[in-house]
Amino acid sequence: MAEIEIPIVTKRNQMTGDYEYPQTHVNGVVGLDEYVENVVFDNVPEIEFSDTGWIEYDVDEPIQKNTQFMTSEYNGFVCAYRIINLLGVETFYIRFNMRNISSGAVVNLPSGLIRNAQSFTLRTSTARLPVQVFIKANGTMTFYPNDSDSGWTTGDYIYQEVSFLNN
Repeated sequence: MAEIEIPIVTKRNQMTGDYEYPQTHVNGVVGLDEYVENVVFDNVPEIEFSDTGWIEYDVDEPIQKNTQFMTSEYNGFVCAYRIINLLGVETFYIRFNMRNISSGAVVNLPSGLIRNAQSFTLRTSTARLPVQVFIKANGTMTFYPNDSDSGWTTGDYIYQEVSFLNN
């Protein structure tokens, strides 16, 4: 006697997101474990994922890095970047924690990390207007405090994390 394939009917509970089996037949349950192991799990694609972890970058004097919010009370972050690739979508994260910034100040990241030029407005100390940062594809970051915000001191800082797609 030839076996008859009986489809296993599932539906998704809209409240919980769980899969339910509203109706079944004994022939739909017999061999279910083998079906799941051989058909379902064999067809699960491998997920493409990579993560560099946080990599600190250096700054040149007179800029000072990692100066703000570094006590245990704040648990601040350090100047670093990270690249996460999930399913072919690459996201670049960069953290800024610096002070003593002047107009045109330059910090260099390793070349080959960024595919396209980027620019951002960064948070500053409460008495200052935001700072513009431009990042070239070669990794050169140039900082520009707002022209109408004169009198930047060595105590004024930038502190922010930004991210962007890098494909």
